[in-house]
Amino acid sequence: MKIRTFVATASLVASGSLVAFAGSAQAALYTTCVGDGGAVTVGGDLVVPAGQSCTLTGTKVKGTVTVQAGADLVASGATLNGGLSVGENAYADLTDTSVKGALTAQGAFGTHLQGTTVKGAITANQGFLYAVDSTLDGNVRAQAGELYVSGSTVDGSLTGEANQYSDVYDSTVDGKLTVNGNALGGVLCASEVYGDTVYKANSDTLQLGGEGLLGSCSGATYLDGNLAVTDNTATAVLDNAIVRGKLTATNNSPVLQVGELARIRGGITGETTAAGAASAAARSFKAAPQDRGDGLAEKAAERAAEARAEAKAAGATRL
Repeated sequence: MKIRTFVATASLVASGSLVAFAGSAQAALYTTCVGDGGAVTVGGDLVVPAGQSCTLTGTKVKGTVTVQAGADLVASGATLNGGLSVGENAYADLTDTSVKGALTAQGAFGTHLQGTTVKGAITANQGFLYAVDSTLDGNVRAQAGELYVSGSTVDGSLTGEANQYSDVYDSTVDGKLTVNGNALGGVLCASEVYGDTVYKANSDTLQLGGEGLLGSCSGATYLDGNLAVTDNTATAVLDNAIVRGKLTATNNSPVLQVGELARIRGGITGETTAAGAASAAARSFKAAPQDRGDGLAEKAAERAAEARAEAKAAGATRL
């Protein structure tokens, strides 16, 4: 069961009502959503009030969407013409949906994108960012949470900062990939990165292509720019990857292991060693890479199911 965070407000609003707050210039209008919303057009901004649940199916929102503290938004086949803001302990679950503005999650429970397009930048501070088969047109930055990207395209840069882990599978990053200060390291599997790639100050395990302590990775990884693996205390393995630029491997303890299937076109600076086969005993203490994705999928599905049930109980919202 999710933990709700409730925020006191000066006014109480009814489900689906249009609310106006007078300002010095003019009143600001928005529509609230509590319950199930269908294939209609919302002319302005949309708010899911604190602690409430809203589902949108085929809905078009011309303004911005705000999911307040402890609230849930589950959208399918929706179009959000503005940005999306997800508040503290709130949750956004978007399937086959288009977000034409930026997506910001601050202290959220998490954000799940499935087959979804986000045109603007994505910023997630705490909580998880779980993107599958999605197109992310702006820069993506996730910090102090969990980052998992699979089968997706990132047209800008992708940054995982001080997360539990930052895992990238079968994805394309057109800009720079940076994984810095992750407690459980990260995985880069069967992916392409066209900017520089940086893994710095990570702990536990780094699996950069190929076989590693986290398990097997089917498919080669291609890094078009330089690769820097520096200042890590993680056990780091680079294999089944082509690095078109230079590899810099300095101040790593243990030293970066480079496997037989790694090809470094631009030379190596620093210290590396040949990768050995991971022992069965070592593997038995590590989750397979898909386990982290499975764990996020389970968390997302549980929260989404609870949100749908609450929205159904609330009835049809008047959008």
